[in-house]
Amino acid sequence: MLRRQKKKSSKEFEEICMYKIMIADDEPIVLDSLKTFPWSDHQCCVTCFAENGLNALHTLESEKVDILISDIRMPGMNGLELSKAVKERSPETEIILLTGYAEFEYAKQALSLGIRQYLLKPFRFEDIESALLSCIHSLDNLESRRRQQTYIQEKLQLISPLLTEQIYQDLLEGRIGDYSEKIAACNIRDALYVVISTQSDFPGSSLDIALYAQIKELLNGMEPEVYLAQGIDIISCILCFNAKHSPEFCEVASLHLCEMLQKTTLQELGFHISFGISLPSSDIFMLHQLKKQSVQALNCRSALGGNSLIMYSEIQKKQDHDIFNLTMYEKKIQKCIVQNQKQELQQTFRQFFDELLQSAHGDFSYIKKTLINLVVLTYRFAESYINSSENEYDAIEHLFRCESMETLSKESLSLLESLIQTGSSSFGDGIAERITDYLEQNLEQNVSLDMLAQSMNYSAAYLSRLIKKNTGQSFSELLLDLRLKKSMELLRLTDMRINDIAAKAGYNDVSYFISIFKKCTGVTPKEWRSLAKLGEL
Repeated sequence: MLRRQKKKSSKEFEEICMYKIMIADDEPIVLDSLKTFPWSDHQCCVTCFAENGLNALHTLESEKVDILISDIRMPGMNGLELSKAVKERSPETEIILLTGYAEFEYAKQALSLGIRQYLLKPFRFEDIESALLSCIHSLDNLESRRRQQTYIQEKLQLISPLLTEQIYQDLLEGRIGDYSEKIAACNIRDALYVVISTQSDFPGSSLDIALYAQIKELLNGMEPEVYLAQGIDIISCILCFNAKHSPEFCEVASLHLCEMLQKTTLQELGFHISFGISLPSSDIFMLHQLKKQSVQALNCRSALGGNSLIMYSEIQKKQDHDIFNLTMYEKKIQKCIVQNQKQELQQTFRQFFDELLQSAHGDFSYIKKTLINLVVLTYRFAESYINSSENEYDAIEHLFRCESMETLSKESLSLLESLIQTGSSSFGDGIAERITDYLEQNLEQNVSLDMLAQSMNYSAAYLSRLIKKNTGQSFSELLLDLRLKKSMELLRLTDMRINDIAAKAGYNDVSYFISIFKKCTGVTPKEWRSLAKLGEL
């Protein structure tokens, strides 16, 4: 059942009502309370009430409101279901949800629908006012943007065609700062935009000038309206379609237009050209991003061959299904380097490269960037793990010079193999002896893991793991073992004083030395010497 407020005169209504409100709640006490709220103080008015979600939705089919205030728990259709349906039909509608403590978890679900305002029952007028003001602020911003769009569209129609073309070219290149400040608008044209980018299959030649002139002549006066911009080697065109067309129509029309340009260019100029085609967008400030999309699509022609038409939408679909896991391969390659597994590294890299090719769909620029990223991450890992001195910047420069897939793959693998060769010296048969020799020669000093790592040109973290792997002991356990052996040797073979033996074993505090010795052997150093002389050890 619906109840409408008493209607005011048209003039009076316009003066006090900027935003229309619907209230949906099955509790009479709540409805009565909300009726007494001074809506007109905020230039709002409640145009209708509904006692359940189904009635509310039915009313909204014929009457538009700006703000919906709804209880979450109602018969037939609850507030969340109503909110979802309203947002699907009118995303700009602001929603305030009313909830009791028992339904608080439901209110959290509203966040996923873009609803930021909900009130706990019982609520105060101050709570309603705060939520209402937040909604009004959002609606005011939306209305301001609409007015700005209308204003800019009117201004754009008045300025000269030459200035219009300059505006589009600046927006295409991402130079939007000045225009944003002057016009304070997002969409200055009621249109759908598609950017196409093209390049002859012989870029950098004088043919580019002829190509630009040819395209400009062919597209002059056509539907859609076209603006051209010539960059280095690449020509980009903004296609402005009537806003009544669907995005699907714009994509198909752009494709047919590019096919026509390919055919005519081949007939008139005698060479092939390829095109990359962006997604459609109604936002003129997206032109720079649309250009990037078209260039990214165009870059895929290396895998598809010349005279190609590549739509960014197709690349996007494939990328959504081909999620490339760089981190997984990064860990596998690091493991190969640590364990000195050259053959396994080669096999892992080949698998990595094959999947990368498939995921990138032949985009050479993306593949190069991904390989450089992998090599840099691996170099940094090697620097911290095996104290590698390999220079990552030299590696980056080396890969940047690669001009073909084959060279890029070969050089990337070679750089990774160089790390495994660097690391392989870390795993020589004499590593344990080298560590032991250093510690034995420096027992009298306050030797530390950092000192050992610096002397052997390894990182401390890597050396700690290596000692554990080769000896089964931690660094401190190995050092203690060597100090005990040294002190036992001196106790057995010399008549040195206990103080001097402690110093030779690396202990400045003789009491601490005696305590450690007894803890490890069960007897004091003096007792151990006596037992050794009696041959009882």
